[in-house]
Amino acid sequence: HLNNESVEAVVSTQSTGAEKVEYISQIKEISNSSARNAEMSLFCRQPVEAEGILLQGGLIYRAIRLNIDLYKWNRALELAIKHKTHVDTVLAYRQRYLEDFGIQETDNMFAQYSKEIAVDWTTIQNKITMELENERGK
Repeated sequence: HLNNESVEAVVSTQSTGAEKVEYISQIKEISNSSARNAEMSLFCRQPVEAEGILLQGGLIYRAIRLNIDLYKWNRALELAIKHKTHVDTVLAYRQRYLEDFGIQETDNMFAQYSKEIAVDWTTIQNKITMELENERGK
């Protein structure tokens, strides 16, 4: 896992812009070590490692959200189904994405789950808030 010295080494060797330095500073502020290490893995362009760190640390929502943010929709849904949480979250973000681009759903698995599970953004936001609050306690 990465520590402050590792973070500074990454900044000094891979980064040239003020944006990257600011991003590293934000990463260092993350109190949960699994979340912090996963963000560093992402910064180092290692998303598979980042997901593994999150899952090992019990940060299931973050692992799901990582895949959503990377547009790895099937992996996000797979994790949500496996861990029996945030299936509605994955469906909601997928629906929003498709609507934003005027695309119809073509994935049978998403189509099937969309028929079975209602999407309610208020419920989803409440679940996300609860996940993030619980994460701070880990």
